[in-house]
Amino acid sequence: MPDLDRRSFIAAASITASLVSAPVVDAREPAKVKSISAMTMAPDGRLVIADWRSGSLHVLDLPKPRGSGKTAAFNLVAVDEALAMAGSRRVRATALAWQEHAGRAIVAAEIGGRVLLALATADGSVTIHDPDDWHVQSLALSDLPGEGSLWGKASVRTLTVTCFAWQGNELLISGIANADFASTLRRIAYPFGKQPKSTRIEMYHAVHNQLETRAPIRAMDVVTLGGIPHLLAAYTCTPLVIVPLAELVDQSRLRAKTIAELGFGNTPLSVMSFAIEYQGQSSDWVLVANAAKSADLIALPAIAEAAAGQGLTQPVKAPFDQFAGVRAIPVPLGNLVAVADQGDEFLLALRRDAQTGALELVSFRKGAFFRLSDHVNEYDMPGYAYPEGDSFQQGYIRPFHAMMKRDEGHAELIR
Repeated sequence: MPDLDRRSFIAAASITASLVSAPVVDAREPAKVKSISAMTMAPDGRLVIADWRSGSLHVLDLPKPRGSGKTAAFNLVAVDEALAMAGSRRVRATALAWQEHAGRAIVAAEIGGRVLLALATADGSVTIHDPDDWHVQSLALSDLPGEGSLWGKASVRTLTVTCFAWQGNELLISGIANADFASTLRRIAYPFGKQPKSTRIEMYHAVHNQLETRAPIRAMDVVTLGGIPHLLAAYTCTPLVIVPLAELVDQSRLRAKTIAELGFGNTPLSVMSFAIEYQGQSSDWVLVANAAKSADLIALPAIAEAAAGQGLTQPVKAPFDQFAGVRAIPVPLGNLVAVADQGDEFLLALRRDAQTGALELVSFRKGAFFRLSDHVNEYDMPGYAYPEGDSFQQGYIRPFHAMMKRDEGHAELIR
């Protein structure tokens, strides 16, 4: 395939796949969006993205949805084929967001250094777009990290912004800044006006047995404990920390309280809080989705209890005694690239199929945290029948399987 400017590339790719594309414009126009490391939906329905190459935040005004916006399970098992229409180029997905009112997923990706956004709906529709066509505003961040290299293959600047969280109309932005005390949490009112306020955060890492000031928060959420909003954050390797938002004072330093060690050799992808409804009862939970181990499900009351305690101050005896602090339940969310909260019923995940390597955009039902069609067991074998007279199998397992099969597009297999 000949070299193309970015918008011509996206147009050609979309034509190849019979998808909707942005119009081609003058190739000499410089791109506004040069990379996407994180993104989030703003309270006004616009999309906020972090661009580490330009050191900026961008606001995009997405097109209005065409459908009803009804939430349904996603079962898109070849997303990379839709993204890489223009040949056999490698697709790298970089971020995921969920647009609730539109019922659609937003996937950020790079192909050969070109940045694109894909809008996907549960019916299988995927359209490819140039993010510059929706650009509304940019905010250049100050105090950007330097030009160092990580493992000889990535710029330190890729960690300028690692994730977002919202507290009302205030956006929390984690990442690093150009300082020896690099781990930084920025806060800015939305819509954007002035530069963000910033707080340097340190934490005690019990696996490493040291206070850490350089490694950035990789995933975070805001949770309310005893009526007080707190930042709940996870770092690589995987300490979980908490700090009241009121302590995040501009141009200050603070130490977050480490309340758990969840396992070494892992990078957290997302921290999200939600309620689970079961048999008429509602319970509050936090899920930490991970890149290299099972996801961690933690009861919110347990986090509140740990936040009121002293926190971790002594090393764990890794690797054989790696866990400490608040107890987490491992749940089988695996092969993840990115995860988003898809509303009351589902989690939305970008993942790689372990056998084919295909990039998939699929939903996981909250409370189950796995997909029935990922496995083959006794229930799935030809000729199987649920045991008669077994109230648990007939009253719970059988309807549960039926629900999961409908979610995953296999209603014809319901028995």
